[in-house]
Amino acid sequence: MGSNRFYILLHSFDRKTQDFRSKFQMAVQFTNVATSDRYGWIISHLEYLNNVYKSVTTETGLHSLTFNNMLFEINSQYLRQNQIVRSTQDPLPNKIKKRKRNKLLPQDHLDELSFIQQAFNKLISSAKVNGLFCDNILIDNNEAARSTSEKVYSDTFDQRLQNLHGCNNSDIAIIWKAQYKKYVFPKKCSFYCYDVRNMMQKMELDNQYDFVLLDPPWWNKSIRRKKSKSVEASYQMMYNEELVKIPVGKLLCSSGIVAIWCTNAPSHLHSIFNEIFPSWGITYKAKWYWVKVTQMGNTICNFTSAPGKQPYELIILGCASDVNVNIPDSKLIISVPSAVHSHKPPLIEVIKEYLPSEPKCLEIFARYLLPGWTSWGLEVLKFQDLSLYTILEHVKNKDATESVD
Repeated sequence: MGSNRFYILLHSFDRKTQDFRSKFQMAVQFTNVATSDRYGWIISHLEYLNNVYKSVTTETGLHSLTFNNMLFEINSQYLRQNQIVRSTQDPLPNKIKKRKRNKLLPQDHLDELSFIQQAFNKLISSAKVNGLFCDNILIDNNEAARSTSEKVYSDTFDQRLQNLHGCNNSDIAIIWKAQYKKYVFPKKCSFYCYDVRNMMQKMELDNQYDFVLLDPPWWNKSIRRKKSKSVEASYQMMYNEELVKIPVGKLLCSSGIVAIWCTNAPSHLHSIFNEIFPSWGITYKAKWYWVKVTQMGNTICNFTSAPGKQPYELIILGCASDVNVNIPDSKLIISVPSAVHSHKPPLIEVIKEYLPSEPKCLEIFARYLLPGWTSWGLEVLKFQDLSLYTILEHVKNKDATESVD
């Protein structure tokens, strides 16, 4: 495997599923009813990953790889461990605690919530009719997914790579060793395992990207509290003021699109609209909703009219201020989530219709690699660890070697 196919530079680089059944042939599909494109998409994160690695060059030839499906064994709503114990030990409690009346969300938030629920019901009903979800799922309160997730944390926490840049220039995925550990790299990918604060020193800023995706580690008090209990479950958070300094305006081309994963925290939304986007020279275009569901198509927690956890996260989209890009508003993306924190589903299959035919894409705060993309982040190889994949039989025919672009 020559250096023209793959390279890694250490320390010195500078500016030079089972969840969706076998009938799910594509990683993303619209439901077959007239209203499907009006509301959004159903995505299989697991199926997408398996398609990416249908053909991988290994030491013994071409093989197909499958990602650890146990991380997507989300078969019931999310419950804390003490809630699970309580529900199994005392299914019919004698005492009913009187709850305080919860404060309702503002009316505009309630209207938004009502829309999301209605759109979700339309999409999920059509998906079930088309066989994308089923009811005969073994329910274990997500025990298998949670235990697998904990093992991923414990196995990878002490093996974080830093000051690493690499690129697979070949037209096929490959397995390669980096710092004494094996990883799988999709075709035509490039990555920078650096702190985002070093971006201006480590990367060309030539307004070269058609699409820039960010999944920031938003400042979160609850995550901060967890650090003292389990450092493996924590990650380095950033204040909103630090996100403003990311040079997105110098990375995005004049007709480019930006998308930011965001929590439902009003402070984060306010920062995007009033600080982050303006500093980057970005005009807000649309808000999409990622609704997380179980393998049976039920939301991972209930929609609630009171402040608190919702079964969805936000994707805020914008574009360069002098460009009129027609991005539809209020779309839903529905998928079974990974049990590992911040392992977001891929967006390329739903955003590509708004991009050039061969777009240059960049993900900042990336946790895994994508074919044809440049990825940046301290955890950029987190889900490329070969231990998360199963190596299957040799690839013998042309059809089996086709992979997701």
